[in-house]
Amino acid sequence: MKSSFRLFRIAGIDIGIHYTWFFIFLLVTWSLAQGYFPQLYPQWDTPAYWIAGALTAIMLFVSVLTHEMAHSLVARARGMAVNSITLFLLGGVSNLQEEPKQPGAEFVMAIAGPLTSLVLAGIFWGLSMVLDSQSMAGALVGYLALINLILAIFNLLPGFPLDGGRVLRSIIWARTGSLTKATNAAALAGRIFGWGLITYGVLQALSGNLSGLWTAFIGWFLNNAADVSRKEVTLREIFSNIKVKEVMGVNMETISPETSVEQVVTGILHRKYDRAVPVCRDSRLLGIVTMTDIKGLPKDKWATTPVEQIMTRSPLYTVTAEDTVKNALDLLAGHDINQVIIGEQGSCSGILKRADIINYLQLSHELNRKVSKR
Repeated sequence: MKSSFRLFRIAGIDIGIHYTWFFIFLLVTWSLAQGYFPQLYPQWDTPAYWIAGALTAIMLFVSVLTHEMAHSLVARARGMAVNSITLFLLGGVSNLQEEPKQPGAEFVMAIAGPLTSLVLAGIFWGLSMVLDSQSMAGALVGYLALINLILAIFNLLPGFPLDGGRVLRSIIWARTGSLTKATNAAALAGRIFGWGLITYGVLQALSGNLSGLWTAFIGWFLNNAADVSRKEVTLREIFSNIKVKEVMGVNMETISPETSVEQVVTGILHRKYDRAVPVCRDSRLLGIVTMTDIKGLPKDKWATTPVEQIMTRSPLYTVTAEDTVKNALDLLAGHDINQVIIGEQGSCSGILKRADIINYLQLSHELNRKVSKR
């Protein structure tokens, strides 16, 4: 996610948080300090409530991160590259470079998270048995035992994209042999479950329980995520049969490393509304200059600065003209970039942009619609 920032790395995996995580951190801290702990532990003083609330919110962060790390480590053990984990408003997500290729791999990867949360619930419950139940430490581990149990049960519900939905998809996938059919079925279950939460939440809110609005929001999120996942799998199936050469533009422009930044901006980027251009010499790829590179250079230096001083030299993500568009999409999504370079063995042929894929899809849809009306 572009609106997130990196905190640290664990086992070679970048750990980041989305800006919405701060909202949930403050909300959890406030609700525990003002409601949960005062009701159960009236003998504490006010600072104790806030300290316990903040510590519990942090440990909730650690619990969700552990849940996601289980997914990621199992995925990596199954040969899937994991770029990062991002924690956000409603939990966390492991950013896989590609989806599982076999139903068995998806089943094991999906079930690892809820099982880890169940193990955490057991550990915290065991600690609560030996600690003073009225102490801050006892209260904290008691709450974490409950919340990890809820996290495990909720994620096991059979609605995509929850872990339980992925388990359901893996089972249907194994029985039918079709990832698309399995995704459609699991996504339908996810949407039904989402609409159920929305209905329940709205009814609760209308009866005076405003926490129902939060339930309805979770239902809306799941419903939307299920539909997006279904469409994504459908698109991946379509693009797995389309080659890059069918989507890439013709007469791709490249520049030499001596070209000034000003020439790139006025001669190519402004004229063609592009955001990046490959830098080559004798058809050999040297790098790529993007709008992000250019924004870091003061405008008064554009005319005197060659692009070789600001261009990105590595990593350079490339596909060949014979690769499928799905391969290109995997690179775009996996590395959160806007374009991949088209080339082979260090050659330089051009760029495939997200916009090229979108335009191809829109044109195909429009042509198919026109043909169907005839």
